[in-house]
Parts: sequence; structure tokens; C-alpha cells
Amino acid sequence: MKFQDSSITLASKYLDFLLKRKNIVECRNIPDQCIINYVPELNNSLKALYPYRSFSLGITNPMQLNVFSPDDGKPFVVSQGMHGSPMAAVQLEELIALGCGNFLVIGPAGHPTAKSVPDLDLGELLIATNAWIYEGTSPHYGRRKKSSPSAIAVKRLGKALADLQLHYKEGSVATTDALYRETGSFLQKLLEREILGIEMELSALFTVADFHKKDLAGLVYISDIVGIDNRWNIAPSPKVYRTVVRQLTDVVLKFIKQNDA
Repeated sequence: MKFQDSSITLASKYLDFLLKRKNIVECRNIPDQCIINYVPELNNSLKALYPYRSFSLGITNPMQLNVFSPDDGKPFVVSQGMHGSPMAAVQLEELIALGCGNFLVIGPAGHPTAKSVPDLDLGELLIATNAWIYEGTSPHYGRRKKSSPSAIAVKRLGKALADLQLHYKEGSVATTDALYRETGSFLQKLLEREILGIEMELSALFTVADFHKKDLAGLVYISDIVGIDNRWNIAPSPKVYRTVVRQLTDVVLKFIKQNDA
């Protein structure tokens, strides 16, 4: 298979179809900067700060978008993340076709561990430096083992966190299609590769962004801890989670403003 071959099915063709069929005029002027968000409370936090307009794009499973218009900076779009690598890749293809080119993905991730005291705590922030591929979408773009974010976007993200004096770590994540098949043998493989997070979209998103030469970084918070000894610690406390949402809100605003400068 030649991955450099053009696809017959293109997001741009689908968007042209939608424009003709549904006359979705809102999607004609989309900002370049886009947050793909898997934390619903973050969206609500941003809505409380800035005026915005909302619309959906699609037919059977519409993508939800909010375009924010800050008084003190350029507009940006927040797209509610679609779960799983196939739909995440579809979503990113369509956002790129709309005109977005600079992306930050924010969402939850599990932390695999064999330690009684894990390396990461619930609620801790992690910049994904690469993503091991345990999903079926990336191979269609020519990637089979792991994919990486944009170095430019990662640098911007790290600077935003440092400027805010937020504690964070950097490291590898693993992207899986099967949330409920995180077995002991699977976790052992991840630990051997020093993988710090498990989630369901990033390797595909890194792959698609790199394929189209777009800048994309991924920031996750630790939503659960998965122990190789059958321990599963699900979700940070409400107090910790509220702190995470405040931190992520600040990160988004700092990340956006850095690109305005």
C-alpha cells in the first residue's frame, strides 16, 4: 500500500457536501487555533469567560464546536472531542479541512503502575512526548509503532505550564481501542516501555496531524490509576478535579495567547 497516494474520500469533499446540503454558514470562518477537549467542565469554564457561538457539523454523529471571541485576543475554537481513535481521526481531518492548523488536545488518561506509590497522582498533568500505537487507525496513515506530537506545539505547551508555575511531567502514553481490556500482560508491556499514561485517541491524533503537517500537542490529567496487581483507583476527588479544571482553563488561555504574540 502506498500511503502517499491521495484518498478518494476526503474531509474537504464531505464539508463541501454539507455546505451545499445544509448551508452551514458558521463553518466558513473558523479560527486557526483549536482546542480538542475531552473535559466537559473545561468547556463550561471557558463559556463563563468569553462570548461564543456554537454550531454542530455532520449528520449521523455531529461534531460540536464553540467559537470563542475574547476581547483581548484572537478567536479560537473548542471542539468537543470524539471518543476512540477512528472518530478522533475523522474529527481532526474535518477540523483541518475547515482551516484549523494549531491544536491542543486535552483529556483524561489512566496511569499504569506496579508500585504501591505510583509515579503520578490522580489529577497530575502529563505532556505526551509520544504515543505508542495500540489502535487500528494509525496504520492506515503508515504508522505502526508510535507517533509523536509537533515539537513546536509541545514547546508552546511546556512554556504555558511553566509560566503558570504548574507542576507537570512529560512522558510516553499508550493509545488503545479497548478500554476494558487493560490486562496484566498488557500493563506489563507498557511498564517495560516506561509508558506513563493510557488513553484512547492521542496516537491517532499525532499521526493525522503529522500526516497533514499541522501542529498538535497533547496534555492529559491522570483520571485513574491502573495497578498490575488488579488495583484500579477510579477518579480524583471532587476537590482535586475542580483544581484540575481551573488549571486546564488557565493552560488553554495561556497557550492561546502565546500564539497571539
